[in-house]
Amino acid sequence: MKSLTAALAAALGAPVQQPAILVEVAFATVVRWSSFAPLSWNGQNWVKEAVRVEGLAVDALRVAGTLIIDNGDDAAGALVLGEGVTDRSIRIWAYDAAATATADVVWLCDAVGGAAMVADNEVRIELRHKTELMVGPRTFITESAFGTLLPSGAVLRINGVDVALQRKN
Repeated sequence: MKSLTAALAAALGAPVQQPAILVEVAFATVVRWSSFAPLSWNGQNWVKEAVRVEGLAVDALRVAGTLIIDNGDDAAGALVLGEGVTDRSIRIWAYDAAATATADVVWLCDAVGGAAMVADNEVRIELRHKTELMVGPRTFITESAFGTLLPSGAVLRINGVDVALQRKN
């Protein structure tokens, strides 16, 4: 059973709470956002960003919900469009602004990005569990598994797009 620290218990028992979240997204350069104020936690610096989570549900091997990031300056939209979010690691913690010590922050979920929608004012990223779309063990395409393969460098036209085959080294 998980117990609350004294600071977190006091913050949650106060007449007014200030709930907030921490969000870490593993872009090429990891971004760490705090929904309440800039924060130094767990040896990392978290910058204030208007982020929130809607409909978060965490079960065994299942995560559902939507991460919403303010896109007023187009920074979040540029990250999502430039680097993509599909299968990108997204970690979320909750805390109260009155209790920000290492043990006061509560882990909510480790998820990956699914579909994303970029609008003028916000970016919405659907969350899912990292194993949700896996249906079996990974199989590599090899001659022993699939028979004779096209040579490396062969070009296939698929739906009007030329795709060049490359081999894993």
